[in-house]
Amino acid sequence: MSAAALTARNIDLSFGGIRVLRNLDLEFRPGEITGLIGPNGAGKTSLFNCLTGAYRPQQGAIALGGRSLSGLPPAARAAHGVVRSFQTVALCPDLTVVENVMMGLARNHRAGWLNAFLPLPRGRRERAAMRTAALAALAEFGLADAADRSPAQLPPGNQRLVEIARAIVGRPTVLLLDEPAAGLNNSETRDLTRALQRLASPDLVMVVVEHDMDLVMTLCDRIYVLNFGEFVACGTPRDVRENPDVVRIYLGSDDD
Repeated sequence: MSAAALTARNIDLSFGGIRVLRNLDLEFRPGEITGLIGPNGAGKTSLFNCLTGAYRPQQGAIALGGRSLSGLPPAARAAHGVVRSFQTVALCPDLTVVENVMMGLARNHRAGWLNAFLPLPRGRRERAAMRTAALAALAEFGLADAADRSPAQLPPGNQRLVEIARAIVGRPTVLLLDEPAAGLNNSETRDLTRALQRLASPDLVMVVVEHDMDLVMTLCDRIYVLNFGEFVACGTPRDVRENPDVVRIYLGSDDD
């Protein structure tokens, strides 16, 4: 197993007696784009919340490169390079595009609170460096020219890319994307797919929760299929597409 793999072992999560995740064992490998699919209510976002520390499972262990993340809050996991996006775009309308991306570097801020009120040299240097990094992240998606615009001036597809730029600006080890194509048209989805393909690298674990099957089958190297909190299939896009259990879950059977 690669030293940078994200693993979850024997994960079990319940709310009020309702079992949401059931003894899940999985490994997300660096250098791969892994898809996580399943019907609504299958437990996909709950699993993301466990991986990021927003939820604490009643059972199981989560580790990154062999280092335990269990018990760590979201901020501590982010410090280890675990970042995520959300189903709905969450950009601050009072900040420019580049300032929104710079927020992804907040955990690296070292200048101190006084620099927020006084234009001290260290604070100016740090802010300039953050802006440079944010512009580079925007350039990855062809959005550097929109840096000083308001997010509201951008179409939905570009807003989504700005959010992903904010997630990657700090050079994460793990990137968890929750329905990145939600609300996008076909052209925007194709642009998103190409952008995510360019992001793939041997040092990055990328996991995508998505309902757009064309995107998943085009983008992902490996796919987990979740249903009622349990994995029912895992494999290449072709393996998953031809799995009878997956066909039954998505299309129903003659007996349904």
